Amino acid sequence: MHGLRPIIHSALPTMTTTLAHRIMQDHLDCPITVCARKLQAKLWLVATGAMHPADRPHFGI
Repeated sequence: MHGLRPIIHSALPTMTTTLAHRIMQDHLDCPITVCARKLQAKLWLVATGAMHPADRPHFGI
């Protein structure tokens, strides 16, 4: 946010689609395996149909 890296990565008590989109932007560089907040946001977006993950992993190809 504002060019600063996020320092809080714990999950939130509630989630909204708008907040989930913001978290995905703010935590862009966070690995989803380490950042509970980014994982929570991704799972929310997938559950609400706002995000459709790839069928297979992509490694920059």
